[in-house]
Amino acid sequence: MAVTRIYVGHTNTRQKLLAVGLLGVMMVFGFVGASVIGPGIYKSRMSELDLSPGSVGSRADGSVPVVSTLEEIEQGKKFVLKNEEFGDWTKNSGNLIGDIYYSKIPLEDGTVIAARINFEAEDTEYVQEDGSISLNTDHEIVTYPVGVLRPWPNETDPEEARAADWITYTDGYLDMEGDFGRELPELEEIKEDIMLIALAAGLVSGLAATTVIDLRCRKKEELASTPQNDQERWILGTYAIWAQFFGQLNYKGKLASPNSVYSPLYLGGKPKDEDSRKFTVKVLKRDWDIKNREDLLETVEYMSRGTGFWDCETQSDRAWELCRSTQLLGMGYIAGWLTKEELTKRSSVVGNIIQRTFADWEELNQSYLEAYARWRSQASPDNDGTAVAMRRRIYQNLCSRKDSPYRLPWMLPLGTDGARMEPVKEKAGEV
Repeated sequence: MAVTRIYVGHTNTRQKLLAVGLLGVMMVFGFVGASVIGPGIYKSRMSELDLSPGSVGSRADGSVPVVSTLEEIEQGKKFVLKNEEFGDWTKNSGNLIGDIYYSKIPLEDGTVIAARINFEAEDTEYVQEDGSISLNTDHEIVTYPVGVLRPWPNETDPEEARAADWITYTDGYLDMEGDFGRELPELEEIKEDIMLIALAAGLVSGLAATTVIDLRCRKKEELASTPQNDQERWILGTYAIWAQFFGQLNYKGKLASPNSVYSPLYLGGKPKDEDSRKFTVKVLKRDWDIKNREDLLETVEYMSRGTGFWDCETQSDRAWELCRSTQLLGMGYIAGWLTKEELTKRSSVVGNIIQRTFADWEELNQSYLEAYARWRSQASPDNDGTAVAMRRRIYQNLCSRKDSPYRLPWMLPLGTDGARMEPVKEKAGEV
């Protein structure tokens, strides 16, 4: 049977620490993304571009020959086209071939050719006429960026080039743009994008890591208070009715499900975690006036081997004292006041007294339930019996469970104390 514990609106200490850890992981991922990965990607992308002096699309620097005719261009090497141009040809400066826009350049030999140009690297010299410099585009000498003659980039472009009526050369185009025509990477934009991706990666990996850590811690905490052998299961059986009820209380002391009578079987009724420790300490102080280990052990001694036990007149009184003694020892373990070894040793001493005082599990539990009903009626005279009925349903559920401690032999060896056993037998025989 699955049990779900719901703590609405509550975050425990470990979850807070894990949240801080998650934030730290995200910050580290974001920092690495922005400071290392982003610049690395920028550098890699820039290394794929040829933007150096003398590269295609760069400004003429004398490193490649100057040409002015198609014949010189068709030599197949890089060149700088220096072209004298007339008229306001910008009114028909180019057009699309395929999906790419090309500029139109009329060469000095009459050839009209398509070109892609890095205009930022273009130099224009206005020709002097009648002793003055023309301020329009009627007559100018243009020195274009470094270029090379290339074939059309797409398979369908040659057909469209042959159909174009604004060029005369259709076997290729002049590339005077090179990598300068590509959209250059922006370092800050790349850093920002990678940082966001890294933050997301940090969130995912951090959530995965914190979830695993939290689950492992919970498993460890649950295992720490889960009985590991028959002796521990038997001891838990002496206060299992209370433990089942206590295990269903949330950190505020409220029942998560008022109608539920099932919870995992834990020593002390709770997993050994921070929430359970704080809550158990709170209950011990509030309901028992027990503030520390010494108070706890003194109370257990009084109830199990002192006046609290010896003054009992009925079996229900004895069950009430003894079952609550092992209950307190379990709570002391969850509170962090007792080690597992101390819990087992001290609880076994009380367990031996219980074994010699009662005939079996049935007598012990029925006596305890009788005492609880009496205590409840005295503590809350106006109660409607709901709490008592719930404890009885818990007992019935425990009896039917496969992991029920009541399936263990009543006289399971727990370790004996001969000096103590005889007085217990004598007292039990007087009743």
